[in-house]
Amino acid sequence: MKALEKPLEDLVKLLLPTQIDSNFHIECLKAQAVIIRNNLLRGPLKDKNLDLEKMRRNWEQVSQKNRIKIVKAVEETEDLIVTFNGKPIEAYYHDNCGGSTENSEDVLNRCITYLRRVLCDYCKDSPNYLETKYYSIEDLEIILSEKMSKSDTCTGEISGFIKNIERDSQGRVIKLTIGTKEYSGTELMNLLNLNSTRFYISPLNIKITSIGSGHGLGFCQNGGNEMAKRGFLFNEILKYYYTGVEIERYSFPSIKKPLLGKRLILDPAHGGIDCGHIGKQGLKESQVVLKFSKVLKCKLESLGAMVYLTRDDDREVLINTRGEMANHIRPNFLISFHMNYFPNSNMRGCEIYYYRGDLESKCLGDVMLKNLEGEMNIVNKGVKEGNFSLFKNVGVNSLIVELGFLSNENEERNFNNDEYLSDMTEIIAKSILEYYEN
Repeated sequence: MKALEKPLEDLVKLLLPTQIDSNFHIECLKAQAVIIRNNLLRGPLKDKNLDLEKMRRNWEQVSQKNRIKIVKAVEETEDLIVTFNGKPIEAYYHDNCGGSTENSEDVLNRCITYLRRVLCDYCKDSPNYLETKYYSIEDLEIILSEKMSKSDTCTGEISGFIKNIERDSQGRVIKLTIGTKEYSGTELMNLLNLNSTRFYISPLNIKITSIGSGHGLGFCQNGGNEMAKRGFLFNEILKYYYTGVEIERYSFPSIKKPLLGKRLILDPAHGGIDCGHIGKQGLKESQVVLKFSKVLKCKLESLGAMVYLTRDDDREVLINTRGEMANHIRPNFLISFHMNYFPNSNMRGCEIYYYRGDLESKCLGDVMLKNLEGEMNIVNKGVKEGNFSLFKNVGVNSLIVELGFLSNENEERNFNNDEYLSDMTEIIAKSILEYYEN
């Protein structure tokens, strides 16, 4: 077996036995190794509070048998990471999900597309699936700084102070009221040192039973170990717990080609007999967006991206055909360009649409509009949900960008100016780069 020589891979090796039971199946260890690599790459190592000396001491305590297995797990996943839309994911993991993982918005108060709830029947037989703790009234009064009423001092049975328990569909506590205070499930879990937010309270002597261990987001280690025992490979395990992800080999972005490996489809709308809107000076929407897309394509290709156009001349392309192209190529993004029109000729600015739930596209749209507004003083008309036919025909992240208003004479004049088009495409290219750098 070859020795690990890359500093990052050596770090993954040292971290692995600190984050998961080294006795677990090697395919489960491989999955955790990929997760560790992900999380190291997402931020500067100096922010990770890594105690290298402590990790090395811990490594010395690992059995020789498990050391061999750990090195093998790291070696056989070398350079592999979990990505969504070409970016390393926030690879959350936990010990035991207790039967299902969680949606990110129920834990983090924000929606992350790849952190969707999945049912998990694999971890139920692990030793830490259930935990029971007992608390006296006095214990709770001290911990919660809340005075409790006792209906029966002899039995310790408590009534009326634990109420309004709200749970999600899988039984995790969202919030509850104890005494006069409301607590989130996560708050109470931390205050009482419970294993998870999926807990149940019995009034007698305050018996609290927790199901699972951890926040429930992403990779369930005990579930992954059982899946490995049943013959699942590490990549299959990761794709089970993280929705819609890919397992890819990472490479540090080239200074000269920072978008290398990214696939983009630019969609100049309309074409042929369908020229779209026409400005008062005769400028056609189909002409503007085609020229704009061609200029942007050159700029993105100079950054290393692989760029496709749904049309490269003045011809009609059906919506279904555009969708089929996107579904075949599977780009990181499909960006469709349009020009707006409004009876009020004073209306101006750029607005962007994304399909409901497509938060990665929303994020890119936000970056684009922020930069266009800040650097070119273009009116920001917002990033909005849209239910357009194009969105329904594609299964990839997609945006519809209304570049400006042909009904506004100043904006029509701008889009007939090569320098203006060049500046705007430069900012959009920069925005795509910024999306991938953050």
